[in-house]
Amino acid sequence: MKRGAWWPIAIVAILTLTVGANVAIYYVANDDQGIAIEPDYYRKAVAWDSTMAQARENRALGWHVTPSLAAFTGRDGAELRVTLTDSTGAAISGATVKVVAFYNARAGEISDTTLVPERGGYGGRLPVHHGGVWELRFEVTRGDVRFTSTSRVEAVSAAGS
Repeated sequence: MKRGAWWPIAIVAILTLTVGANVAIYYVANDDQGIAIEPDYYRKAVAWDSTMAQARENRALGWHVTPSLAAFTGRDGAELRVTLTDSTGAAISGATVKVVAFYNARAGEISDTTLVPERGGYGGRLPVHHGGVWELRFEVTRGDVRFTSTSRVEAVSAAGS
């Protein structure tokens, strides 16, 4: 091999290594559900004033969302029950309760549902398949009133599932 001929080979090798590393990083970042990006994060950042206005509205309403997550099974998930009360502790009926749920260690796997009114509150089923801490983001509307709340609950497996 001629003197100095190894330079083009070294440059090609470095470029190949760089492209390979970028492909590997891209694959890991898009495959691992534990790595998550907040949906619509840019829109939320731009609308920060309305987020703060909603927080003030939430405080003024004084409503409370109290979630209860039953033990889950691998096949059926878990039943979520929610009580919704006003500032005096009286139950709030006639509302639409939507929930977005995700397991903290798999924040890329988001599920959402609208809970149905039932005796003593609202309920629905979530596709819970992991024990641990789940984040629940609620949006409650009744007429022109909108209330938001975030809760964290511990999911536990039902015996024998």
